[in-house]
Amino acid sequence: MSLNFSKEQRALLINQFEVLKHLDSSNSKSYDNKIEILQNGYSDFYDEIAGNISDEFPKDQSQKVWDILKLYRKLYFSYENLTPEEQEQIDEEEVIFQGFDGNEESNYYVFAKFIVEKAERYSEINELIKKGKVDMNSHWPKLNYYDGLLSRLMQLNDEDTSQYLACDQIKYILNK
Repeated sequence: MSLNFSKEQRALLINQFEVLKHLDSSNSKSYDNKIEILQNGYSDFYDEIAGNISDEFPKDQSQKVWDILKLYRKLYFSYENLTPEEQEQIDEEEVIFQGFDGNEESNYYVFAKFIVEKAERYSEINELIKKGKVDMNSHWPKLNYYDGLLSRLMQLNDEDTSQYLACDQIKYILNK
C-alpha cells in the first residue's frame, strides 16, 4: 500500500508525535524520526508512520455479511417460536449460522467473526458458538448457498413483513 499524506495530515501527525514524545520519553528517538519523516515529506517511509493498515473493507462484502447474519437471526428465532411439532419438520442445524470458509471466503469469515466476537453483535450466535453448535469457519464455501437463501427470503419479504416466519416459510427459504 502506498500512503500519501496532505500537509495538513502531516502537521496533525507531527503534533501527535510531539505529544507522544513528551508522554513516552523512553521512545523519544523513534518519535523524532517520525517527526523528521513527516516534516520533510519522506514518503518512502510513510509505512513506518502508519504501520500495517489495510485498505477499506469492501462495502458490498460487508453488506452481504450483515444480510446473512440477519437472515440467520430471523431463521433461528422463527424456529424457536415454532411449536414442538413444527420444529420436528426442520433440522435445527439448518437454521443456525454455518459460518464462512476461512480459506475461500476469508474476507467474509474475518468480518463475520469480528461482528460476532469482537463487536459483540448477534449474541445468539455467540451463545451457539459457546454451546459448540456454530463454527465460524465452515471449511466449505457457503456464499452460493447463502445467496439462494437470501433470494428466497426476499421473495417472501415482498409478501409478508411479520417478525417471525411460519414453518412453511422457513422450509421454503431452506428449499425443503
